[in-house]
Amino acid sequence: MSLKDTLRSAQPESSGPLVEVRNLEKHFYDNDNIIDRLLGNGPVSIRAVDGISFNIHRGETLGLVGESGCGKSTTGETVLRLQEATDGSVQFRGDRVFEMNGDDLSEFRRNAQVVFQDPYTSLDPRVPVGQTVREALDIHNIGTKTERNERVRDLLERVGLSEDQFDRYPSEFSGGQRQRIGIARALALNPDFLVLDEPTSALDVSVQAQILNLLADLQEEFELTYLLISHDLSVIRHICDRVAVMYLGEIAEIADVDTLFESPKHPYTKALLESVPRAETAERDRDIETLQGDVPSPRNPPSGCRFRTRCPEVISPNSMDIDQHVYRELMHFRELVENEEISVHKIAQDAGISESATELDSREQKAFVETVKDEVLDIELPSSHESTVNDAIAHLVDEEWERAATELRSEYESICETSNPQLTDDEQPVACHLYK
Repeated sequence: MSLKDTLRSAQPESSGPLVEVRNLEKHFYDNDNIIDRLLGNGPVSIRAVDGISFNIHRGETLGLVGESGCGKSTTGETVLRLQEATDGSVQFRGDRVFEMNGDDLSEFRRNAQVVFQDPYTSLDPRVPVGQTVREALDIHNIGTKTERNERVRDLLERVGLSEDQFDRYPSEFSGGQRQRIGIARALALNPDFLVLDEPTSALDVSVQAQILNLLADLQEEFELTYLLISHDLSVIRHICDRVAVMYLGEIAEIADVDTLFESPKHPYTKALLESVPRAETAERDRDIETLQGDVPSPRNPPSGCRFRTRCPEVISPNSMDIDQHVYRELMHFRELVENEEISVHKIAQDAGISESATELDSREQKAFVETVKDEVLDIELPSSHESTVNDAIAHLVDEEWERAATELRSEYESICETSNPQLTDDEQPVACHLYK
């Protein structure tokens, strides 16, 4: 049997999704070495991927998109078992990947490959590119050496290089050419499934389109299935069939590419799409509402919906008529109170209260309350909310933090912070309380 026949026979057909991911978790841990244990420092969990689920169907391209640090690359590595999962499962052709070992794991490695983000560091500078592409064939002992070399030369030509570049070193190639070499390496074993981890982000714009078109052509020719990881929405729209949007280790929304771009549901998806530059002259003067605040740390993600600290559509308590901007400022103020992050001493100084004062009279107390509102809240507070906020601030005079926080919490607590929304079970799944 020829090498090509051997590779083709290793890929049986199966019904159902090619890849099924269920409740996948990957946590890393700080303070987890022997010195920390001796000092009594407990490990701190970094929840890079925290319970995500999705399917990838044979022959399709699923895009995984989100801001840097949301867990996209960790997801791809864990699906391929380059990282060991903390919990959850991945099935490939119906077989459980995390339970594989021996020949079963070797077979999975043959059929699931990766194209790395950086073409400059993903190739060994001391090894000729032909040997780099052939390495997987050598490891799996497929075909004779002559057949392997012929396979490599065919692949080099197929990705837009030439067979006479077989013995050249990575330093002799441009970034785009190196990425083509990485693609050829991933295709050497004729896999079913490729994880493309930001395959164009390190390349010039003029080269990106060439690589994307090459990937599209190869997918059709070799009947490949892709998981494309990217933060670039234009890349996602160009090549993907469906898109999963990630935020802080969780999936916020899944939809086919046209639906996602034309009718997004999740506020985070809307904000991502709003940030994409538009070429149309009619869009030139549009108002762009950028996301406020920074992405929270995966060491200590927010309770409830993880996007709530930046969301422009946080759900206020039932029957409360309040402007979204005002409500968000009140939520932020409450968090400052709960974390005791307001300098009572400085507020008192700014209010003109003497340091020797042990009990404030009504004038001083009013001055303290107004100074907090001016310096911390910095909003025009509606009269219907004056009493609640003033009472809470008054407790800060005696640094009764918990009492102040309790009053604010009882009035302004949102379902977005008490309950973590799960993906809905419909044609466009979205994890948002607006769509319960």
